[in-house]
Amino acid sequence: MKNQHLHQAASVDSVNSESTPPIQFAAIDLGSNSFHLAIAEFDGHTLRVIGRLKEKVQLAAGLDSKDMLSDEAIERGVNCLKLFAERIQDIDRQYVTVVGTYTLRKAVNASEFVKKAEAILSHNIDILPGREEARLIYDGVSHNHPDLKRALVIDIGGGSTEIILGEQFEPEVLDSLGIGCVTTKKFFPDNKITEENFNQAVINASIGVSEVKKFYRSGNWEHCLGSSGSIESVYKVLANLNLAQGFMTFEHLKFLKQKLIDIGDFENINFSGLTESRKSTFTCGVAILYGLFETLEIDKMHIADASLREGILLELTEELKGNDIRHQTAVSLMKRFNVDHDHASQVQQSAQLIFDQTADLWGIYDPIYKNYLDWACQLHEVGLSISFSKLRMHSAYIVQYGDMPGFSQQTKDSLAAIIANQKKKLFIEQLEHKYDEQDALLSVVLILRLAILFNVKRDAHNIEELTFKASDQHKMIITIPASWAKEHQLIIAELRREAAYLDYHGISLEVDIIKSAS
Repeated sequence: MKNQHLHQAASVDSVNSESTPPIQFAAIDLGSNSFHLAIAEFDGHTLRVIGRLKEKVQLAAGLDSKDMLSDEAIERGVNCLKLFAERIQDIDRQYVTVVGTYTLRKAVNASEFVKKAEAILSHNIDILPGREEARLIYDGVSHNHPDLKRALVIDIGGGSTEIILGEQFEPEVLDSLGIGCVTTKKFFPDNKITEENFNQAVINASIGVSEVKKFYRSGNWEHCLGSSGSIESVYKVLANLNLAQGFMTFEHLKFLKQKLIDIGDFENINFSGLTESRKSTFTCGVAILYGLFETLEIDKMHIADASLREGILLELTEELKGNDIRHQTAVSLMKRFNVDHDHASQVQQSAQLIFDQTADLWGIYDPIYKNYLDWACQLHEVGLSISFSKLRMHSAYIVQYGDMPGFSQQTKDSLAAIIANQKKKLFIEQLEHKYDEQDALLSVVLILRLAILFNVKRDAHNIEELTFKASDQHKMIITIPASWAKEHQLIIAELRREAAYLDYHGISLEVDIIKSAS
């Protein structure tokens, strides 16, 4: 996730709860059924939720057969966010994270909604890949249940169902299935509940989980926990019927199935403990749970005290402490693909020097662009594990489509585009239509290309004698002492080739070789 400026905040060790007011955080989850806002306080030691807002939006119901989000659904979402915007206006924007899930992953016109939403909230919206959503859910659940050992966690949302197997605080297997309460309503035409259509909804859930069931079947875990509103609403109904006490079982779901068939219509559902906003999706949630219990051989499920929002809030506090999972992910990827660490460090050092001299003039002082540059330096050669030929495309592919905890899909897309332009011909069009500014991404690309170029011999050398001046977005002047140029003829030749590549796109790279002062 893109959480700007957090790495600049004070460390937890420096936060004194007796002398410093608690920091407020906000997490907004743009779910397929409901939009959620959670607000928490962090005193340097304890994260405490102090407020929640939830609005039924049913964004997923606005998807048509071509995955276009309707104007009506967009309007429902925008109206909800106007309320959220008012609630978070006094919270420092660096401590606010807004994420989109299944529907915004799926909608071909998601950007239309995102632009309107970002304008209202004055915050970037990160659309989470399914596995990233699952990781954050597990993070929230596991830290709210610290005594868990080996656990299966299930979260049923409006458009997708996340399933995670983990050991204490570490997720081991994560999956996001395209099964949700809103999308399952198609099996109940006219809101009618029959045994036939209920069974069809169950079969759909069973098929959805069948491809991954070998990882999650009973015997691979000790505890099963259900997270989020859909599962919680099922449990509340069972509890109010004096059937469930602390957990639900497959027998409980069989009872509810028959009860719902007897009722026969969504409009006639009137269980104690079931809110009006949950009536239209309750039957779907029961059917999905029924299919998962049956297929995964779940004996009983306890109710988790946390979900995606808590995972986001927890990650915000970790970033405050300087533990940005994205940096950990980059390092892990380097190890996995046997990246030359020394060379990557050399490239990163060169990039840092160039960045320090050009960032202000190019307007890339926002920390996210420095992060992009660091990650690109670290990961630009991950594709060597495939082939040196078309290295940049291999590296970009791994970044864009690989599993990268902490990274939103927009961030991965931008980073992949930067890496794909690391040398030789520029593909400017790859920088277009990203959630980040195109000119800013291009500036990062230019710095990366130069940093790689200065390390073409893959040996440590000093470029501190050189100066880099950016006069505008598309111009750079490099001043090089004649003595340095004489010792690095290969690099000078590479700089001239680079100038030709850039000139084709209207970008000026001037190399000014000056005599050293006597």
